[in-house]
Amino acid sequence: MTIDEMKRHFSQRELSIQGAVGEWAILVPLVEVAGELCLLFETRAETLIGHQPGEVCFPGGRREAGERPDETALRETFEELGIPPEEVEILAPLDVIQDISDRVIYPYLGKLSPEGLEQLRPSEAEVKDVFFVPLDFLRQYPEEVYRYKVAAQVDGSFPFQRMGFPADYPWRSGWMDVPLYEYQGHFIWGLTARTVRWLLGELDKMEG
Repeated sequence: MTIDEMKRHFSQRELSIQGAVGEWAILVPLVEVAGELCLLFETRAETLIGHQPGEVCFPGGRREAGERPDETALRETFEELGIPPEEVEILAPLDVIQDISDRVIYPYLGKLSPEGLEQLRPSEAEVKDVFFVPLDFLRQYPEEVYRYKVAAQVDGSFPFQRMGFPADYPWRSGWMDVPLYEYQGHFIWGLTARTVRWLLGELDKMEG
């Protein structure tokens, strides 16, 4: 193996994130309802066993081979809500998320056209219902964030002694924030709420 061969190999591959088990993309849909700017949310169908049934989310799904993340977000929005890609204006990519299960998620802020909203036809197989939350409501919502600890759980097979380290080695730990928003009986939490919280923080910076 030569330096030139290494250079050729790495120049031909697409950059990813180390340890990622897969890549997903979501659309964070902005829509005007009765003259008010809102975010559109879905509730997952109860039949999606093993895929967080009944939870609130944004449209999105797993990235397919040869597909850009923004194309994934648009395709999944069409499959889940019936809104064609040409009726969605991608405004900006948002910060990428890597969760504790090593999934990588690419969020995109997008504006739905009035024509796109008229074509809203949620898939019964994937979507229980759709609802809209005014952006102003979310921006004024009292901060409600819960936290849980993320810590290493190392069993006795780890070769501490062979490496010359103590069995009580101080592994790094951290905390995961779990924001929560409640709107008319809907609970927005988890990764979806983290995305909302991040977006609201950026909007606050615009006015700061």
